[in-house]
Amino acid sequence: MFGRSNAHRFWRMMQVLIEAHPEWADEDVFETDRARLLNFGIDIGMSLEELFGIQDPKRILELWDCMVSMEVELAD
Repeated sequence: MFGRSNAHRFWRMMQVLIEAHPEWADEDVFETDRARLLNFGIDIGMSLEELFGIQDPKRILELWDCMVSMEVELAD
């Protein structure tokens, strides 16, 4: 009647992300880093639709690692 909820998938995704980055359990830290990641994705040519469509937490972590690596390279 109501269809499937995305709540469990979302919960599992957040669990994986917080295991990789425990600081993301803090909502303010998570939202700040989420904004950084979205801006990075846009900067490298991704659309918001593509970014919001990512459902695999491993892909989010790969994008995060890429962003951090590029920040380190630019700082040198």
